[in-house]
Amino acid sequence: MPAVLSLSSVTKSFGNQIVFSDVSFEISQGEKVGLVGQNGTGKSTLLNIIYGLENRDSGELEVMRNVTVGYLTQESRLDPSKTLLEAVSIPTGQLGSLAKKIVYLEKKLEKTEGLTPEELERTSQEYAKALEDFASSGGYGHPSKAQGVLETLGFSKQNLNTNVDVLSGGERTKARLASIILEAEDTDLLLLDEPTNHLDIETTEWLEDYLGKYRGAIFTVSHDRYLLDRLVTRVVELEAGMSKTYTGNYSEYVEKKAREFEDLQLRYRKQQKEIRRQEEMIEFMHRIYTYKSIHKTQQKKLDRVDRVDKPMDHSKKLDIDFGKAEKSGKDTIEAIGVTKVFGDVSVIGKCSFRIEKEDKVGIIGPNGSGKTTLIKLITGEEKPTSGQVKVSKGVNIGYYSQEQDGLVRSNTVYTEILKNKPGASEQWVRNFLAAFMFRGKDVHKKVFVLSGGERARLALAKLLLSKNNTLILDEPTNYLDVLAREGVEKALGEYAGTLLMVSHDRALLDSVATSILEIREGAVTHYAGNYSEYRRQKGRAQMKTGGTTYEVMRKFTDWHTGKKYKQGDRLKITDGDLEKYAWALESGALKKK
Repeated sequence: MPAVLSLSSVTKSFGNQIVFSDVSFEISQGEKVGLVGQNGTGKSTLLNIIYGLENRDSGELEVMRNVTVGYLTQESRLDPSKTLLEAVSIPTGQLGSLAKKIVYLEKKLEKTEGLTPEELERTSQEYAKALEDFASSGGYGHPSKAQGVLETLGFSKQNLNTNVDVLSGGERTKARLASIILEAEDTDLLLLDEPTNHLDIETTEWLEDYLGKYRGAIFTVSHDRYLLDRLVTRVVELEAGMSKTYTGNYSEYVEKKAREFEDLQLRYRKQQKEIRRQEEMIEFMHRIYTYKSIHKTQQKKLDRVDRVDKPMDHSKKLDIDFGKAEKSGKDTIEAIGVTKVFGDVSVIGKCSFRIEKEDKVGIIGPNGSGKTTLIKLITGEEKPTSGQVKVSKGVNIGYYSQEQDGLVRSNTVYTEILKNKPGASEQWVRNFLAAFMFRGKDVHKKVFVLSGGERARLALAKLLLSKNNTLILDEPTNYLDVLAREGVEKALGEYAGTLLMVSHDRALLDSVATSILEIREGAVTHYAGNYSEYRRQKGRAQMKTGGTTYEVMRKFTDWHTGKKYKQGDRLKITDGDLEKYAWALESGALKKK
C-alpha cells in the first residue's frame, strides 16, 4: 500500500527542553497505527506537527499529494457560541473548502462594478460549478446527516439546540466525534488524540466499530488498551526522545518490548562477563611478561570491541501496594429497595444487591445513568429517597473521587502526604512519593499546578495511607498513562479488601472485577464475573429474547452499520440495542409492531 504520511529524523524542542530528537516512520493507506509513550514524551505535540499546528525544528515530514487529514484533539474545537447542531453541521474537509469557495464567490459577485464582462462570466461559471459540486457532494443534506449522527450518539432533539459552551465534557467529546465522523467521509488520514476520553463504554465500543470499518488511515494516541488491541496493527513508541515501530496490536507490542529488554540485558551481562575475563587475563599477562607488549596487544583488541550499552528502563511505573485489609463482616454492604429521586427525575429505581467481603465490583453504565449517585448513597454522602443501605460494622471505607476534591490546592505534594502521616521523616515521605513517580523537586510542587495525572497519583497515594478494608473508587485510571494504569491494576488485583469501582477502563474491569453492577435507565443489575463475562451474558440474553419487531415508517440510515432502510422494512431490536435507535423512534422513522 502507498504511504499517506512519512516522517524522517523529525526533532522538536521547547527552549532548552528536547521533546524528541529522532522521530521516523511511515503510515500506509488504510493502515491503523497507535502512538504510545508516557505522559510528557510529546505525543500530542507530534500530532500537532503532523497537522501543521506546530512547526518541527528539523527533519522531513511529508503528507502525500491529495491526501486530506482530519484531526480530533483532546480540546474542543467547536464554536462555543453556536448550538450543538449548528456547530457540528459546519462543513469540514473538502466540503468545507467548497462552502468557503461559494461564500467567497458570492461576495465577489455582489460587487460587479470592477469586473469586466469576461471576468463576470468566468466568476458566474465558477460559482455555478461550486454550487453543483457542493450539491453532488451532499452539502445540502449535511445538516440532516449531522442530526442523524448526533442522535445516534445519544443526543436528544432538545440537546441539538443547546449551546456548545454549556455541554458536559462527555457531551462535547461526543459532539467532536460527530464532527470527525462527518469529516471522515472526505478524509484519507485521521489523527486522534485520546478519542475515548469522557466517553462511556457503549459510546467507546460504537466508536471502535466505526473506526474499524473506516477505510482511511488512522494515527491515534490512546490510553485505552482495549481500543489499541482491537483497532491498531502497528504501534509507534516514543521513548527517550526517539521513535521505534512494532508490528501488531498493543498487547503484542508489550510482549515484544519485554522480550527485547530481556534479550538486551542478557547480551549486556554476557559481554560484561567476557570483558572482565579479558581484563583479568591482560592483568595476568602484564605481571608475568613485564618486558613484553603482549598485554598491550590484548588491551587494544579489547578496546576495539563494540560494547553493548547497559539497558535502561525509561518507563516510570507506579509501584504501589494497598496493603493488608482489616477484617470486616461477611456482608460488607447491602442495598434493600433503594431509590433516589432528584426533583421529578428518578435516577435510581428500586434496587437491591449485596456486596460481600473481598468482592471486587465494577460499576458501569452510560454517562448520566447514576453511577456516582450510587456511590454517594453507599458512602452516606447522599440519602436514599426510599429503602436502606446497610454498611456492616467494621467496614472502613476509603473513597477516591474523580474530582480529587480531598486535595488542598495551596498545599505542596509533600505537605499533602505529611498531613496524613504526621511525624514522618523527610526521607520516608520522599521514598513513599517516589513509588508514585514524584521525585526530586516534584515533591514541592503546589497541588494547583499539577497535571490531571499527577493529581490522580497524589490522591491514590493519600488513599494508600488510610489503611481501609473497603475501597470505593470513581474512575481511578482517568488521566493516567498506560504504565500508571497497569500499576493501579496490579495493586487493586492484589488488594485483599472489598472494592467497588466506577470505571470505563475495560482492561481494568477485565483484570480486577469479580462482578459487574450495571446501571441503565434507573435499573441496577448484578452480573457475576468480569467485564468480558458480562458481555457474554448480555449477548446470550439478547440471543434468547431475539428482540422486538419494528417497522420502518420512512427511510433512514443506521449510522452504526451504514445499512440503509426503506419504508416498509422490518427489523428486530433487542433491549440492549434499543438506545441506539432512540432517535429513529422519537422522529417516527421506526414504529413498534
